[in-house]
Amino acid sequence: MRPIAEGLRPLVKGRVLESSEVEPERTTNFGHVFTARPGAVLEPVHADDVAAAIRFARGEGIPVSVRGAAHSQSQIAISNGGLLIDMRSMGRIGAVAKGAASVEVEGGAIWRDVARSTLKHLLAPPVLTNNLSVTVGGTLSTAGVGVASHRYGTQGDQVEELTIVTGIGDIRKCSPDLDPDLFWAAIAGLGQVGVITSARLTLRAVRPMTRTYYLLYDDVRRFMADTKTAMDSGRWDHLESWASPSPQGTKPVSGRRQVFARWFFPFHPTVEFDGGSPPDDRALLDGLHPYDHLYTDDLPILDFFERLEPVFDLWKRGGTWGHVHPWMEVVLPWERTPDVLEAVLPDLPPAILVGGHVLLWPAKGSASRSKLFRRPEGEDLMGFGILPAIPAPFWEEARPMLDNLSRLVVAMGGNRYLSGYVDFDDDMWRAHYGDAWAFFEAAKRRHDPDGVLNPGFVPLRGAAAPAREG
Repeated sequence: MRPIAEGLRPLVKGRVLESSEVEPERTTNFGHVFTARPGAVLEPVHADDVAAAIRFARGEGIPVSVRGAAHSQSQIAISNGGLLIDMRSMGRIGAVAKGAASVEVEGGAIWRDVARSTLKHLLAPPVLTNNLSVTVGGTLSTAGVGVASHRYGTQGDQVEELTIVTGIGDIRKCSPDLDPDLFWAAIAGLGQVGVITSARLTLRAVRPMTRTYYLLYDDVRRFMADTKTAMDSGRWDHLESWASPSPQGTKPVSGRRQVFARWFFPFHPTVEFDGGSPPDDRALLDGLHPYDHLYTDDLPILDFFERLEPVFDLWKRGGTWGHVHPWMEVVLPWERTPDVLEAVLPDLPPAILVGGHVLLWPAKGSASRSKLFRRPEGEDLMGFGILPAIPAPFWEEARPMLDNLSRLVVAMGGNRYLSGYVDFDDDMWRAHYGDAWAFFEAAKRRHDPDGVLNPGFVPLRGAAAPAREG
């Protein structure tokens, strides 16, 4: 078979790299759990390039993987001998028309750039991820959650229209009203039915300043009661929370002594306001009963959106950004959350959180319409993520613990959030999607009948799928 790059170059305008030219960075992703070298890389300049590449790959029986910022942790955004389409070359952001409440952006656009562009008009996407260095197409393909998800659902719920190149190589427009099956198979669809080349995003009006109250809880049930009060009050624009360990000594765990911690629960509710009209602190905090009120912080809205950049910079300078990141994220039923936290946190070694953290994010189940963003039934939900940074030599030792934690939280009624490290067998995948599996599989057969798109992760099959990537 002729080299992929040789056959592809005459068909596209974008840059095509031979396998030998691919930098090590593009052979793995943020997770650093899996490594694979692609047979070629395409940096497209337009949706036509993506369509031509997929038609070529389909005709040659070559698997196609899609890469954005590669912040995923499983076999996503890498390719084992196939064609890797790196969408960062398609990052254009359209102008916001006067009086408009939406913006057209390409799939490789970075959320930070989108937010900075729209904030010039005091507009912003309703939901932004904590890490703004990821791409629009990437997070829409996993759902996209953030500290405003309790009000607005996922980033995928704030899309008015998508342009998608399907696994057949067709360029299609879709929306919740125009070809909704394709639209909802692409939102949180892990790139299984098509490549998102552009999206028209809904925007909302924002205020120029934010005030955040740094509250601390020493009891998970009081923390959850106040979190629910905050969600139900409608007062808050953003709700952020964590679980924070205070190491206390060592104790025996599974036959060996390890450091254990007392866990606390920081809760950071935030409200937006106009500079000349500061919020009423007493009225906002009425009904909340924290263990301590540590700090109150006023920030311009952009600085608030970028509040975690210093943390990420510290991880990079400290070297933990290059560690293995087998992140385990799950959406829990509200009623089971205290039981899960009390079962998991006491024996979680604090050391694995050097360069990471335990994330909690309250949400409303009815805030999202997404079919493939799987979550438990119920109005109140809690997102829970153990986000470690593990030095590579210790990964195999830590892997069983994280696999067991994943099985435990699923057994307790949770649904995994699929941007993280996921090691499901076929039955576990079907159980995860439940009654949406038939919809997902039908969409795959219709829009990627030869199974060329993003193989090796979700065990969906087209009519004649190629061999699974190793």
